[in-house]
Amino acid sequence: MATTVPASSDQPRASDATSKDHADQVRFSRPASLPGVELVSAAYRDRRFPVHAHAEYVVGAVTRGAESLNVEGRPHHAPAGSVLLLNPDQPHENASIGDETLEYHVLYIAPALVEAAGLVEPGDAPLRFETPVSADPRLFQTVCEAHLSLRGRDDPAEQGEALARLLAAIGRQTGRLRDEGRPARDERIARTKRFIDAHYAEEFGLADLTTVAGMSAFHLLRRFRGEVGLPPLAYRNQRRVAAARGLLLSGRSIAETALDVGFADQSHLTRHFQRVVGASPGRYRQQ
Repeated sequence: MATTVPASSDQPRASDATSKDHADQVRFSRPASLPGVELVSAAYRDRRFPVHAHAEYVVGAVTRGAESLNVEGRPHHAPAGSVLLLNPDQPHENASIGDETLEYHVLYIAPALVEAAGLVEPGDAPLRFETPVSADPRLFQTVCEAHLSLRGRDDPAEQGEALARLLAAIGRQTGRLRDEGRPARDERIARTKRFIDAHYAEEFGLADLTTVAGMSAFHLLRRFRGEVGLPPLAYRNQRRVAAARGLLLSGRSIAETALDVGFADQSHLTRHFQRVVGASPGRYRQQ
């Protein structure tokens, strides 16, 4: 049974039904005093997200229903009361499961904020979550409380303290990224990834990437997916969507944003944006 947070009229509970069962809902908010943090509250039925990744740390609390996750080829089950923990750029796919509406509260936290929290010494390897799903009731409570505080009208000091408490809690759920037992990284794939990061808004094809990598298309596709978790051109689309989020929030129109990040038109952006973000660019921009 999921542990709930202390009683409050708007406090999230693992057993609360806060949305209508027949309609998907998603809400975004961003604390003005904490750039680098984005909050999402979602309610989905029969919703599946294909393989994708986020540039931020993803920390969430499942408050109703259940979700299935496939992270780097490994299946996980997250019922109500679970905490979701995903590392930056960690490929995963997820879906609502069961008859009950899936509801969760998620925080996207920029890696720079985690680094600035002093959880590791300068020069150390980054922190990595050891498991994508936690059943720790104290952590669940901390995530719910932080989400509520950060999306409310609390003052900057209170919001800063809420984020600090959350970072301290998730710091205990992480482990150092070690190279022991991991296959050596292929510099050709790293070079290709850097090329995509620098040129994602430009038009290029697989043939161009084989030239950058210096290997055949067959080997590039196999090795890139093995190391990054996505095919090269799918990774480029992920980078385009990430850039589009920032442009939309800056006031850029959807049509202009689509062209700025390299999509052919607004509908092309919308299709990819909905698959990753869970909402249309227009809805995301309005919140």
